[in-house]
Amino acid sequence: MYDDEEKNERIVLYRLFANLFLSKPTQETMTLIKDMFRMQSDETQNLIEMDFSRIFLGPWNHLLPYESLYEKYIPGESGGFGPRTTDGLWSFYLSMGLIMDHRANLMPDHISSELLFMSYLAENNFLEHQKRFLEEHLFRWVPGYCEEIRRHASTTFYKDVANLLKEFILSEGEQFGIA
Repeated sequence: MYDDEEKNERIVLYRLFANLFLSKPTQETMTLIKDMFRMQSDETQNLIEMDFSRIFLGPWNHLLPYESLYEKYIPGESGGFGPRTTDGLWSFYLSMGLIMDHRANLMPDHISSELLFMSYLAENNFLEHQKRFLEEHLFRWVPGYCEEIRRHASTTFYKDVANLLKEFILSEGEQFGIA
């Protein structure tokens, strides 16, 4: 399905996007993203860091990047913070032999956890598991979440990042035949 070059690009993209939601981007990461995607943003690192804090950390009107909070984007789901999503993710991770370190202070349904897990699945050529994980998780909530980011971001950088991630996940879904 994917040749080695495409596989490596996917792994890099999943990890890069995971980093962008895990912490404020470094100058190096911002430069890499801008060069990689030919972004036209000339915003300062300080402005982008402030936007990261405002969008993802709060204190008000922030968009916490957890699947269990964004089930409202999933047809037929009610939304709200609940154990169903996190329990399912713990089970999925464990079934693939992964154990999340409690010291990482990262919930299994955090967007970064999910993106890093997909990079692991891609790196190990677990194609059926990639399809299942996309279908049951990322494809179901990330595009809607990215739309929310685009609405709330004040920087072109984060609007572009949200659009790029949304397009990447939709493209992945298309590659795996997920509609």
